[in-house]
Amino acid sequence: MSYELARPATNAEWVAYHDIRRVAIFERYLPGQTYDANDADELKELNFPHLLRLDGEAIGTIRIDFLGQAHAAFRLIAIRPDRQREGHGTVLLRVAEERAISFGCGEVILNAIKPALGFYRNHGYEMGPWFDVEPERAHSVRVGKRLPQQTTKPLVLVAPSLERLPDYAAALAAGWSPDTSGDVSAAQLAAISRDPAAFLADLTRQDGMFTQASGRQVPRLPGAVFWLDDGNFSRAINLRYVAGSDDVPDYVSGHIGYAVVPWKRRRGYATRALALILPVARETGLRRLEITCDEDNEPSRRVILANGGVQIGSRPQPQGTMKTVFRIDLWRHLP
Repeated sequence: MSYELARPATNAEWVAYHDIRRVAIFERYLPGQTYDANDADELKELNFPHLLRLDGEAIGTIRIDFLGQAHAAFRLIAIRPDRQREGHGTVLLRVAEERAISFGCGEVILNAIKPALGFYRNHGYEMGPWFDVEPERAHSVRVGKRLPQQTTKPLVLVAPSLERLPDYAAALAAGWSPDTSGDVSAAQLAAISRDPAAFLADLTRQDGMFTQASGRQVPRLPGAVFWLDDGNFSRAINLRYVAGSDDVPDYVSGHIGYAVVPWKRRRGYATRALALILPVARETGLRRLEITCDEDNEPSRRVILANGGVQIGSRPQPQGTMKTVFRIDLWRHLP
């Protein structure tokens, strides 16, 4: 048997996600309440819906909400009624805890339906003074568990590798996309599943054509792709350039592209990642870098300014938004 915990990837999987929750929880335990598949909490940036698949078949659900300060909440844990009492709930809980640990969480809470309270107690969940995020409900009991702490290592840039690919895939499965202009997580997970080595080769190749999230095909540029590692995958960052020139084509937004996983934001990782890649850029012969961010993205603006960026203008985007353009003089801002 092969289990997989991942974000629903198709319309059929989203239907299964909502059907399992509605039937296993609301129809069975909360007959007076209406299940809302469009609840606002389902769309929050740090709330991650997951399906438990067994040999590709959807059998369970959980939503992992990251609440900051190393805290997480497990929401609407459910196993499909015809697959209950087969041990799948234990697997779902274990895999969800492993994911929360890898994302830096040290404490998790959940609201246990009262008939399931014994199950959670058997897996180490206890009532107690857990961090307060919302009032308890009459039909459930707030329980929590302290998770084993994972040692955080110094931040380093590492080359993509088969050894580190599972951590990258776990971030994709949680709903993170390395392309900030569109969600490519499902497509990349499918490519990794087909042929991991071929996926890595395509990720790092520097010739041929590349299909952007918009569907536009453009030539690849020379460059370097790195992952930021603190013991687990934290972000992707890449450098692209035109040999012999300090300029970049109009189909890239600048020399540097990066995407941090949402659950590791506000830790200074973006600032550190940009600082680490500047020496790599110098080694290519570049004299200056052009970096852009969305006009209203104040955190990215601060990251760029902290690394010597100087604002030089703005640039309209096809979708009608504006990018702020910065320049970093690589030889003026030496470490």
